[in-house]
Amino acid sequence: MEKISALLVVKDSNLRRQLCGVLEENSALQFESCAYAHQALAILNSRPFQILYTDLVLDDMSGVELIQQVKQQFASIQILTGSAKGTAQDVIAAMQAGAVDFIIDPYASELVENAFEKAVHDIHKHPAPNLSRREKTKAFITQDKALLGVLDIARKVAPSMASILVTGESGTGKELLAALIHASSNRSGEPYAAINCAALPEQLAESELFGHEKGAFTGAITRKIGKFESAGKGTLVLDEITEMALPLQAKLLRALQEREIVRLGNNRPVAIDARVIAISNQNMKAAVKSGTFREDLFYRLNVIPLTIPPLRQRKSDIPLLADYFLKRFSRQNGTAMVRIADEAMQLLLKQPWPGNVRELENTIQRGVLLGSGEVLQTEHLILEEPLSDPVPQTPPNAGMTVRDVEKELIFNTLNAVNDNRTHAAKMLGISIRTLRNKLNEYREETILADG
Repeated sequence: MEKISALLVVKDSNLRRQLCGVLEENSALQFESCAYAHQALAILNSRPFQILYTDLVLDDMSGVELIQQVKQQFASIQILTGSAKGTAQDVIAAMQAGAVDFIIDPYASELVENAFEKAVHDIHKHPAPNLSRREKTKAFITQDKALLGVLDIARKVAPSMASILVTGESGTGKELLAALIHASSNRSGEPYAAINCAALPEQLAESELFGHEKGAFTGAITRKIGKFESAGKGTLVLDEITEMALPLQAKLLRALQEREIVRLGNNRPVAIDARVIAISNQNMKAAVKSGTFREDLFYRLNVIPLTIPPLRQRKSDIPLLADYFLKRFSRQNGTAMVRIADEAMQLLLKQPWPGNVRELENTIQRGVLLGSGEVLQTEHLILEEPLSDPVPQTPPNAGMTVRDVEKELIFNTLNAVNDNRTHAAKMLGISIRTLRNKLNEYREETILADG
């Protein structure tokens, strides 16, 4: 029988070890542990769990607040809680929030065993209907308040019929958010269809969306069902929506307004019921202003706008994501790497990540494949070069010496790459040793000037 997964959130390290020691005797369980609520939420968003045990008192939020958030996001999870000083009011508050049992600590082994055995029995007796679907759906790993707010809105609106517009830079996880909305909706058992508008030849795009009849055009040898119909009562994702040609935008607008489409080569309308999620990495309002995107279609799609912040604005997520990718790729490739060196993590935190989470994922994968030992070191990281030179191309002021121009160029370059000397040296066309010597010279000049 498949093991039940449990997550333990225990503030005190001694109590955490004690609880883990008791649960190790239960062969039906596999478990992980952490000390903070924000860590727990990040872990729960990264992979599915069926049982959560949490202390009632935690450092970053109360156990009741954590229970409320978990129940809102993961309705089927069995929640147990406990406290050394639990009052009747505490028990009532925890149960009202969604806990199914309360354990008084220090832990009596028999009480712990009974509580977890009951939870395991209930899970086997009443399995979560969408667990297998959830296991197949990747989840966000984040503790960023802005992104957690976006995810909260997404889950709240998921059951509705409203069209959703997801925007954000490439690599932030827009497609992942669309899949999360589908999985969180009452349409999760229905089809999930996606189409990349930028990848479609203009002459075939209408057929892909709306379908065609046999003989509708040269090469149409059979009837084709379009994405709108194949999505049925599920979700249709329109990726890179700003790349859609204007004539097709008009037909999409009509389909959304009338809730019906017409196949090419046929005059009979076909009713549609799919929920539409549009995705773009462009500034939609700028596209409307420039005339490349219809204003009326923008407002039709923009009922629920969701914007995913770039990774450079979510610095607190970098350690979480890097650790997750490290463990995933280490497991996949059978390597011994288990953690990231502090110096390597500091380097990761300084990067601008123009490719966002996708770029970070690639970086960690390379490090795991090229590195050795248990620790990912700085030298294992091969960081991607910027696609364009970020150094401001401003002409030097008249009267500046060559020495002054050189100094300004070096400092501008370092500033543009967040003080990454390796990148700066490559961009300047000099060795890292030469760059280091130059910086030492400037430092000595500053000291002499101050003296």
